[in-house]
Amino acid sequence: MLPMPVRASSSTWSAATVISGFLVLSSFSACQSGPRERSEPSSPGAVAASERFFPTGEFTTSAILLRQYSPSEVRVGQEYEGSIDVKNLTDVDLQNVAVDLDNLSNIEFISAIPEWSRKNGEVTWILPVLPASGTQVIRFRAKATAAGWASNCLSVTYANKLCASTSVVEPVLQLTKTATPEVCGTCSEILLTYAVRNAGTGTAEGVVIKDALPEGLSLRDGRTAVELKAGDLSAGIEKIFNVTATAERRGTFASSAYAQGGQGLSAHSESPTTTVRQPVLAFSCDANNRVFLGRNLDYRITVRNIGECDATGVVIKAPVPAGSSFISADASGRIENGGVVWRMDNLPAGRSATVTMAIHPSAVGTARTTATASASCVPPASTECATEIAGIPAILLEVVDTVDPVEVGSDTTFVVTATNQGSSADANVRVVATLPSSMQFVSGAGATPVTAAGQVVTMTSLASLAPGAKAEWRIVVKAKSAQDARSRWEMTSDQFRTPIIETESSNLYE
Repeated sequence: MLPMPVRASSSTWSAATVISGFLVLSSFSACQSGPRERSEPSSPGAVAASERFFPTGEFTTSAILLRQYSPSEVRVGQEYEGSIDVKNLTDVDLQNVAVDLDNLSNIEFISAIPEWSRKNGEVTWILPVLPASGTQVIRFRAKATAAGWASNCLSVTYANKLCASTSVVEPVLQLTKTATPEVCGTCSEILLTYAVRNAGTGTAEGVVIKDALPEGLSLRDGRTAVELKAGDLSAGIEKIFNVTATAERRGTFASSAYAQGGQGLSAHSESPTTTVRQPVLAFSCDANNRVFLGRNLDYRITVRNIGECDATGVVIKAPVPAGSSFISADASGRIENGGVVWRMDNLPAGRSATVTMAIHPSAVGTARTTATASASCVPPASTECATEIAGIPAILLEVVDTVDPVEVGSDTTFVVTATNQGSSADANVRVVATLPSSMQFVSGAGATPVTAAGQVVTMTSLASLAPGAKAEWRIVVKAKSAQDARSRWEMTSDQFRTPIIETESSNLYE
């Protein structure tokens, strides 16, 4: 290893004689006693070279060779050029090499490349690095100021340093959190993205990301806190994590996440917001309040989205009422599992949709259906349609005499039948007969008691006569005199305030 710093123990020295305008330059071994130096002989018009090994003067034990070149003669005041070779004799770089030019006699240095520094009349060149086995050339311009001898001395030092260093690092955590800005429906997924980065130097160890979710927000597994292990992060490394959450209700949700690592490292994110909007379905049904049996019944079902965003996957279902049969539905309706189903892709906020279906009731009573509407992420809504199915009574009155013609003094029986041919019951069914004078009431019996007052025979009112039901009475009369007789039978009821009249002809003979 080369000793450092070290300063040469001797210098190389050059001199010249200036005569009659000519300068003769000779090389000398040293400015003072010391190790040997070599010089080349000079001659008029030649270039003189002087050199020396530093610091010992021997090639094998020295580190630097200095060699100076100058012209052999110059005129007084005439500028001339020279050079200095600084050669590194070692196989390592030499640092802070200083070449000093001193003991100037009758020489004025004008300029040099590289530049020098001057102090107290001395000139110094500082070479920060002299590469291993490399040579640095210093070129200069100078002039002699008077006839005679001109001389200068050179010396060189260098100072290599042994340096030790320790890497000083400063990890810096940066955490960014983003969230889906807006979703429609509480079951919609909210994407939460966490990006943690080591923006400093060195390694951030054991990095963990944590986020306490706001009330009403939770992960798929029901947890309300996020914890993500990012591990060790080298300088410039970023890791990204995605998790999904859902909201329990509509509203705006926000939270700030933080990251922490070893040695007290930490970082907080901003608090991105997510707004959860919700569709809301309102439902109504429009149907006739009353329909007579035998006629079709039409339903108009309307669903409205009174929420804040579009409802998707809307499905309306309406069962066919019991005792009724399906007739038709609008174009989008399909009969499925005993009911009509309508499916629509989208119902925008503030909009409504109306569907229709027709049924045929088969019995008197109330036709009732409970329709439901549902959509993605929307609580179902329902509505009830109820319609009275009314029947129409239709009473047929029939009177038949069992014996005709009837001999005077003999009896005949009138069979009186009231039949409800309609679709609903009739009430207070009452039959009154008026007999001709040629007949005499004998007796009566049947569905209700029978009374007579002279020629008027009354069958007490029947409280109710159901559809398809019959009420029968048997009235016995006697023929009193020969006659083409006509008996008159009148029936009234709650439905038929105007009497239904039946006339029966009987031939009475002697």
